[in-house]
Amino acid sequence: MTDLLKHADSLSLLAKCVAAVGGILLIHAAFRLLEQTLPRRFGRADSRYKVRKFVVFSGYLVIVLFLAILFEDRLGRLSLVLGVAGAGVAVALQDVLASIAGAFSIGFSRLYSVGDRIQIGDTRGDVIDIGLLRTTLMETGSWVSGDLYNGRIVRVPNSIVLKGSVFNYSQGFQFVWDEIKVVFTITSDCQSAREMLRRVAEEAIGEYLGEARTSWKAASEYYQGENPPLEPTVALVVNAGYLDFTVSYIIHYTKRTVMKDQLFSKIVDEVIQSKGRLEWAPPATAPATQPPALIAAPTPTRGAAKAAESH
Repeated sequence: MTDLLKHADSLSLLAKCVAAVGGILLIHAAFRLLEQTLPRRFGRADSRYKVRKFVVFSGYLVIVLFLAILFEDRLGRLSLVLGVAGAGVAVALQDVLASIAGAFSIGFSRLYSVGDRIQIGDTRGDVIDIGLLRTTLMETGSWVSGDLYNGRIVRVPNSIVLKGSVFNYSQGFQFVWDEIKVVFTITSDCQSAREMLRRVAEEAIGEYLGEARTSWKAASEYYQGENPPLEPTVALVVNAGYLDFTVSYIIHYTKRTVMKDQLFSKIVDEVIQSKGRLEWAPPATAPATQPPALIAAPTPTRGAAKAAESH
């Protein structure tokens, strides 16, 4: 090892540059091969992902150590040059440096991890990769209703976590409050409608209440807050002469679309079995169309008027 270091010190600057390029290519090829083969020995997907990321960061570390050893004798001479150029490099690469700082913030602050559903800005989806510069999401929503995947893969710069809010659906309390609106005619049985909606909601989310209470208790160990009511609620307002009910309930963040389908399916069956006591409100009437604009008749010219009088 000592002989190797002495040989590296004896090389000229040009030779060291050539050796640096060759060494970087060789190290990159070796770790690229490890990245493709080593994770296959692990069965679980999360284990394969962690091994792959460990190999990638290990490759970067080996390259840095290789360059430090190769240019060890010139590091002292380059310190002044690097100090002068540091300000210019920081300005030119401010976005890159901010993304690297964001990556460290994500890791140390545990803002999110792979598998979490998050929202950054207007982008919402599941985290499928966290890199040194970008976070990759499998997007949900957009033109697709609910929280279903739309098929787009979005890469968000890590620097954005230092500038804006990060919404995490998966950490701590993994449930969200959701609601549906059901509108009946004013002649429907109001009390029967309220009881039916509450019963349907309680039956639908009954299996989630125990999990929600456990999840809230776990989150309360890290955050201070009042214990919210987790049972479903039904609220009524009279809107444009109709009974407008809002059913609020708690649900796991991945089950919103499924739960809405389940609730409305049961409500439709209940309305059919009510034998006329519950009637759906008609769809909102379309806004009245504006009458066509009157077109003023053209004013006849003086010659045309004289011709008309002569006839």
